[in-house]
Amino acid sequence: MDYPFYVTWSKQKDLELIDIKSVSGAIITTKDGKDIFDMSSISYQAHFGHNHPIIIKNIIEQLNTVPMSSPKANFPNKIETTLKLLNYMKKEDGKIFYTTSGAESVENALKIARDITKKKIILARQNSYHGATLGALTVTGDWRNPAHQTPQDWVLRIPEPDFPKALELTREIILKNNPDKIAAIIIETITGGNGVYFGSDDWWKGIRSICNEFNILLILDEVVCGFERTGKPFGYMHHSLDPDIVCLAKGISGGMIPFGAVWTSKKISEYYSKNILCCGLTNYAHPLGIAALKGVLEIVNNLDFKENLNQLELIFREELSKFKSHRSVLEVRSIGLLAAIDLDKTIDAKYFIKNGIYLISQNNRIILAPPLILNVEQLKLAMNKIFKTIEDNS
Repeated sequence: MDYPFYVTWSKQKDLELIDIKSVSGAIITTKDGKDIFDMSSISYQAHFGHNHPIIIKNIIEQLNTVPMSSPKANFPNKIETTLKLLNYMKKEDGKIFYTTSGAESVENALKIARDITKKKIILARQNSYHGATLGALTVTGDWRNPAHQTPQDWVLRIPEPDFPKALELTREIILKNNPDKIAAIIIETITGGNGVYFGSDDWWKGIRSICNEFNILLILDEVVCGFERTGKPFGYMHHSLDPDIVCLAKGISGGMIPFGAVWTSKKISEYYSKNILCCGLTNYAHPLGIAALKGVLEIVNNLDFKENLNQLELIFREELSKFKSHRSVLEVRSIGLLAAIDLDKTIDAKYFIKNGIYLISQNNRIILAPPLILNVEQLKLAMNKIFKTIEDNS
């Protein structure tokens, strides 16, 4: 069918879209009455299902009080929710700059880094995705970069964490290209669609040490792995990392409102107390985004949610262990409720949908990021359906 709108990251001819009738939790019901488990949280953002009542309640309350606001105004929830976010991040000494997406968060993080340091070059990994705006695509290393003719002199690629002598080579790249020209390193704390890869404690300590040595800022892209996705509130908490800037989006609003944020350190916030912050958005700190964030923080601090999440993580590991011995599975990598299953061939997503599963399938790999509000029985059923689909297509 030829639609009157574009579909992202796709050739526009002969597209097959899911015709949605309704949603409930993690279940999508199609127009023909078929129920489909969402096992990718749409695109990693529906952490709390598709219609969580607490988030909806907060959005409705905001709609009935201050539904929109000037970026330079205060309104009920703005200060209180921001303070709660800083507390949840354990980063009370910094400040938050709000955005409306992960790409905008990365974009503004790069602008701030260049402004603070007065340097241009950013270090980034090849196996990375940071967003679809031009600046974010510049630091992105995957297949989405080349078509946009991004400025190649703005970025240098560093080795992947598991590459032999990765830290030593990173240091050599910095020295070769003059540390006085390098503003920051941007890294996904844990990658999402590019394979669920993450560095060791030693690698992260080495990266932080290199940043300190050469006065380079460390930007962490937590857009996919924030808000409990990886078994902790944020990915950096797995390694006791001390970043300078943190980029947030997706789970920050449970996907209900386009929203994002950038946390900056005390040092950076002090700089902007005396210098102009040359960053701005029409919908900066949008009241509906703040309201959705307020709902998310209520959910993640709820004891029942935490207990269920602990159970889900245990069952998820157990179910994934069954995949490791399958003849078509090459490798399984997981952390919290995020997993990559590498296969010996690509299985088209339509075969999973046929079996009632929505997930991300690409390049001999499937990525699982189930909503964090499933019950144990739902998770087991969905994992069995995924296993059967692999078996049927082996």
